[in-house]
Amino acid sequence: MFNCQEVNTTNKEAVVLLHGIGRTPFDMWPLANALKREGFTTYNWGYPSRHYSIIELADQIRKRLDSLPPAQKLHFVGHSMGGLVARRLLAHSPPANVGRLVMIASPNAGSMVAEKLGEWKLFKKLFGPAGQDLRRGARGVCPMLGLPHCEFAIITGGTGKRWGMNPFLGGDNDGLVTVEEAWLEGAADFLVLPYLHAFLQFFPRTMRNVIHFLRHGHFLDSKRCPLNCPEKPPE
Repeated sequence: MFNCQEVNTTNKEAVVLLHGIGRTPFDMWPLANALKREGFTTYNWGYPSRHYSIIELADQIRKRLDSLPPAQKLHFVGHSMGGLVARRLLAHSPPANVGRLVMIASPNAGSMVAEKLGEWKLFKKLFGPAGQDLRRGARGVCPMLGLPHCEFAIITGGTGKRWGMNPFLGGDNDGLVTVEEAWLEGAADFLVLPYLHAFLQFFPRTMRNVIHFLRHGHFLDSKRCPLNCPEKPPE
């Protein structure tokens, strides 16, 4: 059952927001409000993330798009697995008015945490088919979801150092997803922020960078941002 929060439906550009596995639209509510204040129409959707595969979920959401009112551009923002669902949708059946995509802490290469826990009965019960899709081994599908047919960028969490927030994961990480796992070839921009996986989308700095990419095609805090970039913070 989809839970659709539609806000400010008279503007020309819209954003579909997708939460992560086992989460709810509440996770994306602060970001949806920030986007609303900037003039975007927002669709903050709940979806049955634990009951279907990533591919099936993408197909379900694609059908939901057909009921939306017309928009000049339709952007997508997904946290964790929500970014992967959007990636699959935009790789295989993008709408004609597709804008840009931001994936927040999405394990594009698969999750080593899911791989290590994947055979546990409790993990299977809690996270269902999509939990198996997130694995890095032969059961995982993340590397095969395709490249979005639009500009896309990635925000992920980390310390910017050799070791991340979880010492049991190799390399920099946000506690659950490593920076390496978040990377996807073809990204227009890539940004590492010092926040934990579950809370990355709540921080104002994350929101500012999401909004800036949707508008300008690069992050506000990116090294790609020119010196005269709108809202560019002083060095």
